Amino acid sequence: MGISLRTRFLLAAILLLASPAFADKLKNFYMGSGGYSAEVHRVVLLELAKDGTAVLQQNWHDKDPVVWSVHWKLDGKTLTLNFDPAEGKPTPGEATFTLKNNSLVPVKWDSQYLGILGPPTLMPFSTKSKAPGSVSGCQMLDYSQPTGCTQWDSRKMK
Repeated sequence: MGISLRTRFLLAAILLLASPAFADKLKNFYMGSGGYSAEVHRVVLLELAKDGTAVLQQNWHDKDPVVWSVHWKLDGKTLTLNFDPAEGKPTPGEATFTLKNNSLVPVKWDSQYLGILGPPTLMPFSTKSKAPGSVSGCQMLDYSQPTGCTQWDSRKMK
């Protein structure tokens, strides 16, 4: 016996109304740090833009930061990050997080790039600026800049 058209409509309406509740809790900037020793300690920063673009920056202790451009999607309480290919660089596999108590808890990740233990839990980090429309041109997060990011890699200037 199939589900009636009215029941299907009600289920669809409930799903549509429930999803924005989680989206409203999603912030635009997250940060987390961790590692059991200095050699594996890092700080991870994530900025989400309104258009589905994002920048994920990983700062390992005593190493240059690694920055990826990604696209994000929120499905219920699951945030999925898909890494954009970069010319001449390998592309990590997708990473997923669960939105729990306003934090992003890692569920799945590419251990080759984000570590065997995965990224730390990312906590919302308050900024006075609103979520940017897009971060597709960002090379590195930098809140001393009006755009919130550096548009070029200063390490190439040395």
